[in-house]
Amino acid sequence: MPPITMLAVALALITPHRPAPDPHALVADALTAMRIERVSTGTLRVVGIQHEFMLGNAERSEGPWRTSYTRFSELRDVNASRLRRTEQPLRADGSTSPERTIVLTDSVVAILANGRETGASHGTFEDLIDRVDDSPARALRLAAASPALRWERSGERFGVAYDVIAFPWRNGTMHLDLSRETHLPVAIEIERTYPDNFRWAPFGDITMRADYVDWQLQPWGGWWPMQKKISLNGQPLRDVTIASTTLDSASASLDSFVVSDSARAQFAAASQLNFSRFRLGARGQPTELRPGIVRVPDFWAMTLVRQPDGVMIFEAHISASYLHEVIDEVHRRWPGAPIKGLVMTSDPWAHLGGFREAVALGIPIYVNARSIPFLTTVARAPHHLQPDALQRAPRGPKFIAVNGRTVVGTGDNRFELYPVGGSYAERMVMAYFPAHRLLYGADLVFPTRDAAGKPLPGFDATPASDLRAAVGREHLAVDSVFCVQNYPHMFAWSDFARDH
Repeated sequence: MPPITMLAVALALITPHRPAPDPHALVADALTAMRIERVSTGTLRVVGIQHEFMLGNAERSEGPWRTSYTRFSELRDVNASRLRRTEQPLRADGSTSPERTIVLTDSVVAILANGRETGASHGTFEDLIDRVDDSPARALRLAAASPALRWERSGERFGVAYDVIAFPWRNGTMHLDLSRETHLPVAIEIERTYPDNFRWAPFGDITMRADYVDWQLQPWGGWWPMQKKISLNGQPLRDVTIASTTLDSASASLDSFVVSDSARAQFAAASQLNFSRFRLGARGQPTELRPGIVRVPDFWAMTLVRQPDGVMIFEAHISASYLHEVIDEVHRRWPGAPIKGLVMTSDPWAHLGGFREAVALGIPIYVNARSIPFLTTVARAPHHLQPDALQRAPRGPKFIAVNGRTVVGTGDNRFELYPVGGSYAERMVMAYFPAHRLLYGADLVFPTRDAAGKPLPGFDATPASDLRAAVGREHLAVDSVFCVQNYPHMFAWSDFARDH
C-alpha cells in the first residue's frame, strides 16, 4: 500500500466520528439567534421594493429577461401561512400604476383591484405560498413542527460553514442552510413541481432558492434580512429589498385576511381551469377556417391541418394531457389519419406545456433552428418528482429545423414555413397557405385596446412590424391572417398591413 494511502487510513482510524447534529436543536438555535423564539402570535409588517425577472418572457428563451418593478407593504401572520400584500407597480418614468391588494389565507387567494374583489387561481396560490413560507421565521417554525425533519449535510459557501436541514413540504422538500457561526438561515431552498404554473411546469423539478442578505437588528428586537435574492433553477427570479419591519405582538386581526364567499367561489372555478386540469373546449369549440384547417381556440389557439397523408398540429400549448385531447380531436374528425408532425412557431416558456409529450410520442417537430438548443435542454429537464412519459421512457426530439422556406405537405392545405426574424420575432416562424392566401402569424397579432379593453383601430406596432416585414421579404400574397392568440376571428391582411 502506498505511504500516502496508509497515512489516510491511519488518520481515519484515529479521527473521532462527528455525529450528525440534532436538526431540532439547530432550528431552536436559529429561532433564538433571530430573537423570535418567544413570539408565537402577532403580525409582521414588511415594507419594501422588488424587481422581478419575467422568466420565459423575452426575445430569447434563455434570457436576458425583461424586468418589472414594484413597491409593496405586506402584513404577515407570524404563526400561520397568511398574507395581505398591497403592491404598486412602478413605471420607468417614475409614475405608478394603481394599487392592488392580494390576500392569501387557508389555501385561497383573492385580489382586490379597482374596487373589486376577485378570486385568483391555484397557480397564483402556489407562487404566493412559497413567498410566505420561505421567509426565515415561518420556515423555521415549519421545520420545528415537522416530525420528518432531518439533518442532511454540512456545506460551505462564500467561506460560510453551514448545516443543511430538510423536511417534506407540500409536493416536495424544503431545505434550510443554517450558519454554524451565527445560527441564522443563510438560504432556504424549495424543491418541488408547479403543475399549474404555465411557465414553470414544463421544467419538471424546480429548485427555488432564497438567499438572505444584510441581516440587521430591528427596532422590535429581532434580526431580519433586509434583502432576499430568489432564483429558479439558477436563473434570477426576484430581488427584494426591505425598508422596514414592524412587529405587533397582538393577535393577528382576522379581518386583515378575510376573503369573501364570492371570491372563494371564483377561486374554485378558476382553479378548475388551471393548466394541469385544462380541457379542450373550455374557452371555445374548434372551428373550421377553411376546409381541413381547424382552429382550436381555448386559452391559446392550436391549429389542425388535414393533408392527403395525415394531419399537422400547430403549437404545443398548455399540458401533456391537453395535447392528447387535441390528438383525440384529430382522430374524431379524421379517423385513421396519422399525426405527421407538429409546428412550434415560438419557444417562450408559456407555450411549452405539451412539448415534452410530443417528444415522448416521437412526433417530428418543426421549429426555428435558433430554438433547438433551448428546446433540447427542456427535453432533458429532470422530472423525477413527478415523472412524465419522457422521464419514464427517455428519447431524443425529432427536430426539423426551419432555416428558410420549408414546404410541408401537398394539396390545397400545403403550407410554407418561414423564419420571421426581427427584434421582437427573432425566433418565431410564420406559416403561409398559398392556395388560401392565408397567413398564420404566430404570436405577432395583437389588436390595440384602450384602458377599458375596448378595441381600437390598428395593431401593436412592434410585433406587427416584424410580421409585415417578413411577408414583404418573402413576397407573399396574403388576404387573411390568424394567430396564436385566442381571438374569435381572422383579420383582413389589408387592415393588418395598414399603419394606423
